[in-house]
Amino acid sequence: EGLYLFRWFGYTMKGEEETESSLEISWEKILPPLVFTLFVLGTSWYVNSVSELGGTLNLLPLFFILLLFLVDFLPAWVKNTLVIAGMVIYSAALYPSIEHDTLRLIFAGIFMIGGILTLFAGYSVKGRREGFFPFAVMMYAGLIGLIEAENLFQFFFAWELMTLGSYVLILRGKRSMKHAFNYMLFSLGGAYLIFTGIALAYFGHHSLDLSIISDSWFPGWTYTLLAIGFLTKTAALGLHIWLPGAHAEAESDVSPMVSGILLKGGAFGLVLLFLLMGAEQTTQHTLLYALGWLGAITALGGNLMAVFQEDAKRLLAYSSVGNLGYILFALAFMTNVGWLTALTYSINHFMFKTLLFLAIGGVVMRVKTHKMYEMGGLIKQMPWSFIAVLIGIITLAGIPPLAGYGGKWLFYNAVLTKGWYFQGALVFFSGAIAFLYAYKLIHSVFLGQSKDKFRKVKEVPVWYIIPQVILVLGIMVFSSRPDLVLKPIGSMLAQSGYFPSDPLSWENVTASTNLGYWSGWKIMTIIVIMFVILTSWLWIMSRKAQKVKQFNIVYAGERPFKPETTHFSHNMFSHYFKAVGFLAMPVATGFWNGVNNVSHQLADTVRRIYSGNGQTYVVHILIYMVVIYTLMFSL
Repeated sequence: EGLYLFRWFGYTMKGEEETESSLEISWEKILPPLVFTLFVLGTSWYVNSVSELGGTLNLLPLFFILLLFLVDFLPAWVKNTLVIAGMVIYSAALYPSIEHDTLRLIFAGIFMIGGILTLFAGYSVKGRREGFFPFAVMMYAGLIGLIEAENLFQFFFAWELMTLGSYVLILRGKRSMKHAFNYMLFSLGGAYLIFTGIALAYFGHHSLDLSIISDSWFPGWTYTLLAIGFLTKTAALGLHIWLPGAHAEAESDVSPMVSGILLKGGAFGLVLLFLLMGAEQTTQHTLLYALGWLGAITALGGNLMAVFQEDAKRLLAYSSVGNLGYILFALAFMTNVGWLTALTYSINHFMFKTLLFLAIGGVVMRVKTHKMYEMGGLIKQMPWSFIAVLIGIITLAGIPPLAGYGGKWLFYNAVLTKGWYFQGALVFFSGAIAFLYAYKLIHSVFLGQSKDKFRKVKEVPVWYIIPQVILVLGIMVFSSRPDLVLKPIGSMLAQSGYFPSDPLSWENVTASTNLGYWSGWKIMTIIVIMFVILTSWLWIMSRKAQKVKQFNIVYAGERPFKPETTHFSHNMFSHYFKAVGFLAMPVATGFWNGVNNVSHQLADTVRRIYSGNGQTYVVHILIYMVVIYTLMFSL
């Protein structure tokens, strides 16, 4: 019922045909729902103020959201400034309460800093952008609410707030109705599983304190239900089918919000669950072993599906599936170096995926197509976007000297320490696959010959470039000085007693284990020197080189006659598809389509009983009362 109400809400917002429509409502029709909204908020404020489970702080974002609805007539840049200022002020107020909790500080930084950076791109949007900002704040309020939650009630409240806000943001895309519906389908399913897990933990305690998770009457069921619920947000393989369409069809500045930031909500849920499960039973728990396998398979499947995409944003979406598989796999180790790896990948994924979606989203906004084989040669028209994508894919593929390489080194140590060799082999093979789609992305979009219709394309607006510059600087700092982040994380994990041994020792900026050492600063210095030397040599040797014109090339005895024939991006990796394409078949989609068909068949059967006849329903009610009375009497 909830799902159908959300779909009705989507149709109400966009229209069944997803056409642009203007709706004018007189003030006397707006007044009653507005009064009722204020009444509900006021009542909720009072109930939260006297309740042990809530708190008035939970409702502050809701009043800010209401304010944004009231000022929705203002220009977009005014509301954008208001939202950014509000997030900055709230972050400053939140920081003192979490500065000594490194785990919460990391995820709060991803949610709030990422939110502020992605909102900068909104300054490029003209007009009023009605309805965008209240729901963007709703999503970020839910995400930061996960960090602030002091009990399971507050956590679930924040989870649902995050889901509602992100649903509407995805829904705003031009062709996103179906994908937003799929997202809400999986989100509601995951939410009900989380709610059931909380209910099982509540039995026997009559408390909603976070600590009751480790002392549940049905621990196996509780942990499993909560884990699956969180996995719907991390888009683990099998639960991922909502993600590609949601990312691809969302607005250009919404895609980085969903991919780089929203998915970390599920990752934080898993972190909190594993911590609450208790160290004594966690390391050998069957659930962790199963999740380790799921993470490895998700990494492989997500990267394989990314390789064969022709849509640039779908490629990045499937890439997110693979990268969240890395994080899940590393968390399942339940070791110090394993969690260091997972948190490193969480920070890396936030930075490079937000960077890539901003850059590619800007390109799509300029050229008006998602298809990579329709692009090509944009390096001259969009040089900054090219640099941003280049840095992003170097980080993504784990190539020295950027932080992705450090993540691979940590993975190497974590796998050998844990002894999960076969799963580790799958993950490292997935890294090789990632290089293929990273190359395809930059080659198809920016290299090769330009298309005639794109010769006058301009670089993305400066408001897209500003957050990209900040993210690039963040990647560079994290790549050269990872000790600034990893040292406090390792110390926190060791001192917490959860992972008493810290296998990673630091000497200045060099990290060492019993398997080797790694220095981000030294690697960065060496690569930069090599780059300068090679670039200088190439410049000296190619000063007199003749520039090849667009059609001054011959291939297989034929000269290309139009720009499209100078680009071979379409179906680039078809030869690989013949060999391993069966691994990228939409098995999960087929499974859920089967579930859909069975559900409709069952509904058709049940509909014969629930026919709409009033007399039949009276009989149903009488039978129900007799059965309940009999059961109560016998008990």
